[in-house]
Amino acid sequence: MAESSSEKTEKATPQKLRDAKKKGQVPNSKDIPSALILLTATIYFWVLGDWILAKMAELYMLSYQLPTLPFRQALSAALKISLEIGLFAIVLPFVGLATLMGILGNIVQFGILFSFDPVIPRLNKVNPGEGFKRIFSMKQFVNTLLSLVKTLVIGIALYIVMHVGFFQYMNEIKQCDIPCQKEITVELLKKLMLMILPLIITLATLDYIFQKIQFEKDQRMTKEEIKREMKDAYGDPHVRGARQGMRRELTEQDIHSRIKTARLVIIDIGLAVALYYEQDVTPLPVVVAIGKAGMARKMIEIAQIENVPIISDARLIADLIEEGKIDQYIPASTIDRVAKAMRNNNKR
Repeated sequence: MAESSSEKTEKATPQKLRDAKKKGQVPNSKDIPSALILLTATIYFWVLGDWILAKMAELYMLSYQLPTLPFRQALSAALKISLEIGLFAIVLPFVGLATLMGILGNIVQFGILFSFDPVIPRLNKVNPGEGFKRIFSMKQFVNTLLSLVKTLVIGIALYIVMHVGFFQYMNEIKQCDIPCQKEITVELLKKLMLMILPLIITLATLDYIFQKIQFEKDQRMTKEEIKREMKDAYGDPHVRGARQGMRRELTEQDIHSRIKTARLVIIDIGLAVALYYEQDVTPLPVVVAIGKAGMARKMIEIAQIENVPIISDARLIADLIEEGKIDQYIPASTIDRVAKAMRNNNKR
């Protein structure tokens, strides 16, 4: 029994996930930003490819013009044109867009996050035993496998494009003038990007799914941890005092977690109230969720799935909704009726 209670079989509560996010622990695929950067590069080159090649041709022609100028004048002209064309016209706009898309790639995964916790020095980070565990963990194995698959797939795509198109490219380019060579080069690069981009996006999506599943597995809790969290939340008078008069808008994830740990759900037409009570943890039952209409139906569905007792009592639920508040003890006027209902519907 003690062994089963110490197994991490329960989904992480919203509070556990919020605490993890504060520490910088979130599901994160490094391939998502990379895929967005590659997508940006493809669009950037697709739209401005001809213009970029024309500018690069200007730089190339500069090497024929400068030797005819005095050294100081040639140096000044080379620096000026290189900065204007190479840096400010071509490189900086792309770097700016790529940086923006890299940041966006992280935001779409876990929102805006500022945390210095991952960079704080800790002894377990330099512990050889912990290091070996990380190196030979299943997560690291799958990450390595995905990297190998990604390298293999991209390599095959490159081989196909180069094998099919490169020899044709070489034959055609020998018979072309400079504008024709530019056009053929652009077409080859476009084919290469169109081949690689869908593969990168697919691999990035698979990697994100794996990282999310692995993160949820790593954040699982034991029943004792959930009970302790409930005690901290509902048994601590300081926490109760801080929550006085506050109503929380509960997300679906919050609702599921709260209904799962509830002792009883009381319903009426279009209404539902979930109560939590644990002996030696809460002196009185606590209102953990109040739902109306669609939310009430959702609460009932979750209660049925999680095998939480459900009773119908129109008068009791009316008093609980009118006088009760989420994360507070039940109103004094309902104590006897709630106690009787819990005795008659003992879940545990």
